[in-house]
Amino acid sequence: MSNLTASKADERQEGILIDVKLAAVKVFKGSNLNFNAAGFATKAGDTASERFAGLAMETVDNSTGVAGDKIVRVWVEGVSSMNCASATQAWVGQDVFAVDDNLVALAATTLNDVKVGKVVGFISATEVRVKI
Repeated sequence: MSNLTASKADERQEGILIDVKLAAVKVFKGSNLNFNAAGFATKAGDTASERFAGLAMETVDNSTGVAGDKIVRVWVEGVSSMNCASATQAWVGQDVFAVDDNLVALAATTLNDVKVGKVVGFISATEVRVKI
């Protein structure tokens, strides 16, 4: 590709909240999302070949559609409260990984280690604050 020879229109967005094509699933506001192997957002899980996409800003139902028929808005930066099990203050500073679309855990308790982010605050044994 060669250098620009004229101005280029830029479809810029901030990058904190992005629109992502949704797989043929229903996702709920606040759920953790992964990118599946085909590149569509889907419910997060401890799934090989998937990567964390972010947090759903809204509920979107594409369960009767085809992958890509609908868009979901996804938070890709920030700090959010996330559910977990058996958390302690010692989790602060550690990475957490997707268990499902509602839970995160330390690496030792997940198989495929789909990284969600880093714990920046301990709330309780069942809730931590995570920087994604």
